[in-house]
Amino acid sequence: TLAHLHTHGTHIDWTSWYPATPTPRTIPLPTYAFQHQHYWLAPPAPRLDSHGNGQDPAEARLWDAIEERDVDALTSTLQLEKDGPGLDALLPALPVLSTWRRRHRERSTIDSWRYRVAWQRLPDPVAAPTLCGTWLLLVPSGLEEHPAVHATVQALAAHGAAHEVVSVDGADARRDALVPRLSHLPDGSTPEGVVSLLALDQTPHPGHPAVPVGLAATAALVQAVSRTGLTAPVWCVTQGAVAAVATDPLPHPHQAQVWGLGRVAALEHPRLWGGLIDLPTVLDARTPARIAAVLVPGQPEDQVAIRSTALARRLERAAVPDATPAAWRPTGTTLITGGTGALGAHVARWLARQGAPHLLLISRSGPDAPGAAQLAHELTTLGTTVTLTPCDASDRTALQHLLATIPTEHPLTTVIHTAGVAENTPLAELDLPGMEAVLRPKALAATLLHELTQDLGLGAFVLFSSGAAAWGGSRQPSYAAANAHLDALAEHRRARGLPATSLAWAPWSEAGMAADETVSDYYRRRGMRPLATDLAIASLQYALDHGDTTVAVADIDWERFPTGFTAQRPSPLLSGLAAAASPGAGGAPEDTAAMSDSLRQRLATGTPAQQHQLLLHHVRTHAAAILGHPTVDAVPPAQPFQELGFDSLTAVEFGQRLSAGTGVDLPPTLVFDHPTPKELADFLRERLVEGELTSEGHLLSELDRWDAVCKPSAVDEAARRRITGRLRLLLAKWNDTERDTERSAAHGELETATAEDIFDLISDEFGKS
Repeated sequence: TLAHLHTHGTHIDWTSWYPATPTPRTIPLPTYAFQHQHYWLAPPAPRLDSHGNGQDPAEARLWDAIEERDVDALTSTLQLEKDGPGLDALLPALPVLSTWRRRHRERSTIDSWRYRVAWQRLPDPVAAPTLCGTWLLLVPSGLEEHPAVHATVQALAAHGAAHEVVSVDGADARRDALVPRLSHLPDGSTPEGVVSLLALDQTPHPGHPAVPVGLAATAALVQAVSRTGLTAPVWCVTQGAVAAVATDPLPHPHQAQVWGLGRVAALEHPRLWGGLIDLPTVLDARTPARIAAVLVPGQPEDQVAIRSTALARRLERAAVPDATPAAWRPTGTTLITGGTGALGAHVARWLARQGAPHLLLISRSGPDAPGAAQLAHELTTLGTTVTLTPCDASDRTALQHLLATIPTEHPLTTVIHTAGVAENTPLAELDLPGMEAVLRPKALAATLLHELTQDLGLGAFVLFSSGAAAWGGSRQPSYAAANAHLDALAEHRRARGLPATSLAWAPWSEAGMAADETVSDYYRRRGMRPLATDLAIASLQYALDHGDTTVAVADIDWERFPTGFTAQRPSPLLSGLAAAASPGAGGAPEDTAAMSDSLRQRLATGTPAQQHQLLLHHVRTHAAAILGHPTVDAVPPAQPFQELGFDSLTAVEFGQRLSAGTGVDLPPTLVFDHPTPKELADFLRERLVEGELTSEGHLLSELDRWDAVCKPSAVDEAARRRITGRLRLLLAKWNDTERDTERSAAHGELETATAEDIFDLISDEFGKS
């Protein structure tokens, strides 16, 4: 008992235990005998009320006693007699109070999980926006005369920029074929920026019909630009793809897929990604200027809708209505896609408990799916009629036939689309078959469900979307695109007066990827706590009760999540929430950039051995942080990362942290390609030091510095002649076509100089002797 008290920080008064005189000598015991490191759990944090204030401990004990219906704790807390009249009067109210307390806590939790997308008005620029250089304008073949193309051309031409139109056949767009078309302009210069209107082509890809041609071409574009080494930002323009104002009809939900893909591109390629611009369905004379204002370098917004003004996309907490509406209840037949999967099964059980008369569960395997028979028995026991049917919801003919078989006594009233395929593919490695595999069961199936049921008078049309669509997710380009389509489809249906609710879920704790403990830990470290399944279902009920169109449901730690999410790129999308949680959170990207610059400066002034030690310490520090160690001593330089506890998920997170800290794009396979901290430090030194010294940017900046400090008028004519000769020799060395001629002339100049002249030239102009 004393040991237990000691390890929890309780002071032990040994003099009371040993009253003998003289008092026995006592020795302070460490919490652990050989390592000066504490492993004891910290005391629980005080409970906070709805206003963030600490809850009174006595009040917390009282409500705990009521909620648990613990009579002994209740009498002790209230100082009542067990046989007294006060307790007798209180006991009948305990069930009511306990139920109220549980519902209140559940409601508070659900309210804290709810987010929605809002659009914040941007001020019109005080002065006309100014652009410069030449921009590449990528346009779908056959749509060169599209009004959105004309508006974008005018935005560039009227505000100081030239442009070069590149027509792209989206059905045949390949990254390797696009690279030479993007690398240089016809005059040999590099573009100032890239504006893509490829999303305007919404036709199905001829070889992969679930993939819009514009989405396929946009993915190829991002891949191609990442291979060219261009630093010009890539902007993607859509039209009618988002619902930025209440009157938006959102006629083109397919184009919203580019918005989902773009949010992933911003995370995976933060230095080349510019952003997303959605144009109104009807363009006016002010639209080009507003486009130009978004394209101006340095402005922070990267998700903008242009309407009667420019609007910036924001994530904010969803308002909680005061009124309590009538609870939604299922009637007739409820069709659930992915009905035998983990999510679908949870939804089916909830509907059965709500009294659903008939559940139609469809999946590719139908009754042959693992656990399907057991699920059907469980649902039948709850009192509902269950039909398990194999059906591919992305097959129009099969789906149409299925709908025709629904019994007339239980007409179709509700569609719940939970089907989907997970993805773990970097955008750089994405291909058309992979996109098809993800988009078909999620986006294409949703479109067919919409088209085939829009005239059936449904009471509810529920789409299971994902947080990857709401804010983006690394290695989920197709998945984010598919779910962004679901959110847009819900807005499209509501604009037409049809029921629709799209819920962008964070991971569930007992279903999907986050059911795996490793994945769950990964999300928690990034500030995204997996959702308890019972409360996720309650959130679904809540959304249907209140008639939500689109809502994100996530348990986000706003102290931690923005730090990782904005490690390589600022995110105005999260600015309001991050600032509310931590006033300093908004500075994280700038701090990271400053760290990267500081690291490079220290490397530039160090010896090779110092550079290696600096980078080794940098690697070990980040590895220790990822693994949860307090010091770098737990990460030996020669021990393999996999032996230290790295897996594929922590490797991705590690690569992202190192990319942010070094300013270098690093592959997610970093710890497998360079398996120890020492080897990884050597690799980073090659990239940061040796590669930097010979990079185009470094050499050009050195030339600019030399030009800025060296004035021809500062030396006499003889010196100018010798320097000119030396420069001609260097030019001949770099110019293959004129090498022989220039070298001969340069040598002629140098041959007239004395040895002293040569050494003076080298010492004065190049700092060497």
